[in-house]
Amino acid sequence: MTAPDDKRSDKRIACKIPIPVHISFFDSQHSIKAQLVNHCINGMSIISDEAFFLGSAIIFRVAYCTLNSSCNSDLEILPSIRIGEVKWCRELPGETSVAFGVGIKYYPQAY
Repeated sequence: MTAPDDKRSDKRIACKIPIPVHISFFDSQHSIKAQLVNHCINGMSIISDEAFFLGSAIIFRVAYCTLNSSCNSDLEILPSIRIGEVKWCRELPGETSVAFGVGIKYYPQAY
């Protein structure tokens, strides 16, 4: 399978350390734990054990953050909570368990 064309309009910041996040859905009490892969001012990529439906509206929040005086550049523009839309979801090849890569675009802020 070939990789899809990169349609990103902003430079992504790759995460050097695992950053756990929680994803919640507007139409469900169910939430999903995931790992942040990279992010930018308009969106992010995560890895999850569960598949996401395209077009789903989600609430993203950082599970926990520990910042010290060394300043972690992974978190420079990462919001602690944001609403967005699932733009793509695909199974990642793996040997031990099923994982999905998910692309999320933030909804524009009205303020």
